Amino acid sequence: MPSSTQQRPSSIPKAYAATLLLGVAMSPFIINLQGSLSSFYPSSSFFLRRSLSFNDIDKYSTLQDVNDIDPSIESRAKAEASDDKCSNMFLYLPDAQHFSEHGHGSQINTYIVSVLIGTYLNRKVLLVEPPNDMSTYAGASQFGCPVDAFEAIHMKSPASSSSTASNSWQIKENFPGGLSRLIDHPTWLSGGCPIPCADTYSYDDWVKIATAPTAMSTPISCKESNGRTVNVIATGGGEMRKYFRSKARSNHFIANERWGTKLGATLTEARIFSTLSNNAMFDYAVGLMIKAGFLRLQPWIARDVEMFIKSFDLFQKIGTKNQVYDSIHVRRGDKLIMEARDEVVKYWRSQGHSDEENLPTNYIPFAHYLSQFKKEECLVNQLGEVIRIPRVVYVATDDPVVVKEEIANLPNRIDDRTVLWNDCHELSFYFNPTDESAFHLNGDGETGFSDGTEDTCFNRYHRNIASIADMVILAKSRTFV
Repeated sequence: MPSSTQQRPSSIPKAYAATLLLGVAMSPFIINLQGSLSSFYPSSSFFLRRSLSFNDIDKYSTLQDVNDIDPSIESRAKAEASDDKCSNMFLYLPDAQHFSEHGHGSQINTYIVSVLIGTYLNRKVLLVEPPNDMSTYAGASQFGCPVDAFEAIHMKSPASSSSTASNSWQIKENFPGGLSRLIDHPTWLSGGCPIPCADTYSYDDWVKIATAPTAMSTPISCKESNGRTVNVIATGGGEMRKYFRSKARSNHFIANERWGTKLGATLTEARIFSTLSNNAMFDYAVGLMIKAGFLRLQPWIARDVEMFIKSFDLFQKIGTKNQVYDSIHVRRGDKLIMEARDEVVKYWRSQGHSDEENLPTNYIPFAHYLSQFKKEECLVNQLGEVIRIPRVVYVATDDPVVVKEEIANLPNRIDDRTVLWNDCHELSFYFNPTDESAFHLNGDGETGFSDGTEDTCFNRYHRNIASIADMVILAKSRTFV
């Protein structure tokens, strides 16, 4: 039976390697990066001058259109921040219960759940990360090391595992680690509040509380050094997700105006929100979060994602024209073993294959995704000729070798990347240029490299940027399959 396979990461593409190379000599201020490049590359290099212009960095800071965001929500939260409003806290520990070992999707989804629950419980929501010296990850984050993270200028590769090499790469003391390396947690959620009771509760103390079976049901009270009492719920991803599933299944989440206001709603929006229930309620809640600027990437992530995307052949095609495009996500790999297995069996049954142990492939063919581009959408001109609809289609996948072979075998090929589908859809396919060398945040699978290859924080950061770039492109597409 044909099987979908993956390739192990091998090298960093030249366009992105420039970020790592030049970043080691950069000032802490992003604005100086472009000036630093001139000492490495000719000033006449049109590509670098264009791709390293960070005028669009806001565009790459979020997964939504910047025009959908109301910046006054965050501005007002910063202006109104006060310790007096920090008496009821919800602490989410992303590293507890090994959730930092999950992929991007799981970690971000769990973070979204923390926001929904924390605001529902009328609490300020904080992320609590392990101190850098307690992190189990090189560079203090599962999302790797941007060049901004280091204290001094380094001109030697950190790839060596020797103690001398590892000690020479010092992470800045207060540089965000853990999930906060990726996400810029907003003040409208945190209230600008510090981690409570820092004099009496260590990170290890919060981990013990957060991983207890009663974490969600038993808040604790602690006293600040100024005598103020703080009521705290601290939780890791596991207990929190159990709580969310239990409450959601029993319809215990009741929309109310207070919850809507905590999510950034206006008075009118909060009133509308309070009338909703079930899926409509959660859809509206996420809509409010988007309007408030959730989810915002850290500036170094946005900068490097922008630079990376501008190296794509996709960007060369549509970037300067701001052309619309469509996207397809083909997730295979280890998901085919469990999560996607039922869908694969269901598809092949619809095609007349009932023997689950002897299916034509262990995945749903790429051609099935193209069924979204329907013949009914085709139009004819006055002469009765079918009008072709040119479509740029970005394909995000962890199985590019097989998907490209499937595309090569599609009928009605126009050129190496373009096919005519259902009479009128002229589909031109584009891929992430590193899809053949970088798939998962953790390696060539969700549990790391299958051959035990030693990882580095720079390689992990490269995979992080490649994956986030995919997310940004998919989220901003006209049609997402």
